[in-house]
Amino acid sequence: MNKEKIINEKSKLIDWVHSLEDISDDLWFKPFREGAWGTAEVISHFISWDKFVMENRLNYLLKDEAFPIVSVDINEINLEAAKYARSGISKLELVQEFITIRKELISLLVQLPAARFEQPFPGKESISLSDYFVGLIEHDVKHMEEINAHIRKFL
Repeated sequence: MNKEKIINEKSKLIDWVHSLEDISDDLWFKPFREGAWGTAEVISHFISWDKFVMENRLNYLLKDEAFPIVSVDINEINLEAAKYARSGISKLELVQEFITIRKELISLLVQLPAARFEQPFPGKESISLSDYFVGLIEHDVKHMEEINAHIRKFL
């Protein structure tokens, strides 16, 4: 997938998340199933991972520097995202925060040279930067479909 397509795909979630402002607060927090997250937690999860990618990947790619050595505790990042979603932040505030963060991520992607997307991903030379972002896009789509299916059950 080329740079332009990656940027377009990462941008698609902005309008979709904005449309979630229309669902009820009950549905916003309603878990997908027993013990699972709801829409609020997933949107917070997107924010956390977009921040991670910007701070620990894109900022270093733009400076052509090696990635920092960071301990990535996926479960901890997800737990903190879920807590944040239920911390008292309103649905509108969380949606706006997502939109702001995603636009920042996209602006960093725009700054990367198109050829960089075909080069190996630092630390995982078996995949390209494009492959890395395709994986992130697939992750976005998986959660988007999960939320859409959940909402359809209550409409």
